[in-house]
Amino acid sequence: MTTARAEPAVRAWPLLAVLGAGLFLVAVDATVLHVALPDLVRQLRPGAAAQVWIVAIYPLTAAPLLLPFGTLGDRYGRRRVLVTGYVVFGIASFGCAFAPNVPVLLAFRAMLGAGGAMIMPVTMSLLRELFPEQRRRRTAIAVCSGIAGTGSVFGPILGGVLVETWGWRATFLLNPPVILAAVVLALRWLPRNPPGRRPWDALSAGLAAGGVLGIAFAVGQPGSWVTAIASATAGCVLIGLFLRRQRRTDPPLLDLTLFRLPGVRAAVGGVLLVMSTLVGLGLLFAQYLQVVLGLSPTAAAARLLLVLGASAVGSVVTPSLLGRFGNARVRTAGFAVTVVALLVPAAGQAALTSPVLLGCGLTGLGLGMALALTSSTDTLLSATSADQAGGAAAVEKTGYELGAGFGTTVFGSLAAAVYAGRLAVPAAVPEPVRRLALSGPAQAETAASGLPAQLADELLGAARTACTTGLQVSAGVAAGLFLLAAVWSWVVSVNDG
Repeated sequence: MTTARAEPAVRAWPLLAVLGAGLFLVAVDATVLHVALPDLVRQLRPGAAAQVWIVAIYPLTAAPLLLPFGTLGDRYGRRRVLVTGYVVFGIASFGCAFAPNVPVLLAFRAMLGAGGAMIMPVTMSLLRELFPEQRRRRTAIAVCSGIAGTGSVFGPILGGVLVETWGWRATFLLNPPVILAAVVLALRWLPRNPPGRRPWDALSAGLAAGGVLGIAFAVGQPGSWVTAIASATAGCVLIGLFLRRQRRTDPPLLDLTLFRLPGVRAAVGGVLLVMSTLVGLGLLFAQYLQVVLGLSPTAAAARLLLVLGASAVGSVVTPSLLGRFGNARVRTAGFAVTVVALLVPAAGQAALTSPVLLGCGLTGLGLGMALALTSSTDTLLSATSADQAGGAAAVEKTGYELGAGFGTTVFGSLAAAVYAGRLAVPAAVPEPVRRLALSGPAQAETAASGLPAQLADELLGAARTACTTGLQVSAGVAAGLFLLAAVWSWVVSVNDG
């Protein structure tokens, strides 16, 4: 039987590129419809609630399935689960692209989330198998962590470019060719790992899925405070039952001693914080570049590529830094670099309108988050044995999805509140137009289209100023959170050392 160690080392790196491409598509699809949604609305005409669900159903399906599918790979074979995930993801992409109405689109978006939930944790746990040597594994983890993190940021811009050229359906047609190549190469190159000996506890998987679903629903799409509190409470109860069962079941679906190991809790917190900021501020940056600076989606994408490039550099340098300084110190340094980078947008309009300063801020953001995310992921994957890597990877990816939902909700709501509070609408603007302009900077452009030229310019200027302030405040809050995280991570590293 073929094993990971018997595979030629040179084959693992091309396979890493294939795995990374699949992971990138899964990350992109979480946010690609943020820009494509207006074009979709014009064609399918969904209601307001349906619009929310078209975007939200993907992460709300993926998040609760990550732990069940990650541990399923440990039990029944990672190659089998990964290839199944690729097939499900590819079929769902075709279904979304050719959906004739909203219900069909929702069904295939949910299927897309299920496919992504198979791909993400199994891809990360396979790194433990394909790269048994620690130094090479750290390089592979750095590459995949950078891909996953920047994919969510790049999703809205990529969606804008595709919509600008071909329409919203093109955002899904990008997936099938890459997925087909991934299936062929995975079947040809990926080693067959034998089924694990540990039984798979379906009841524990159900409790974990229900608990994470409740929390994800409350965090990602609360709807109302009553609904959010009820959903979060139900989720916490189910998670409590899951934890109780893990303590009494032998062997457990998820070994809870993982969280007692040095640095693991700080690593999970690092993943949550990094993804919250990447996704939340990434969407705000995309909005700022297009609405305030007036850049096209393609030009905005070029600016955000600085984050991707810096993350790639971080992927190259992080493994050697981990070997020399250790995970805790590199994670702390990543938090500190991110704090400095966030001071650029937090400084306000003068810094944001400077191409040099903004470029430095985006570059620092990508580098700092690559350091923090890679060191956190390496901590989690290195903390368990190879046959439990799927569970650890699922914990990391659950933090990834919840962080993305939390970032979108919290930073989006904060920026919207600051925008509405700081928007100085000219007195001559009619009340219906004023209400529309208060909804957001993009809506202000629509509202201004029917006004006299001078009044429209005044309204647009006020909207751009308020939008800039919203980004400035959000970046300042994020910088404060990362500063606290850096201090906490440093304290943890001292105590563990």
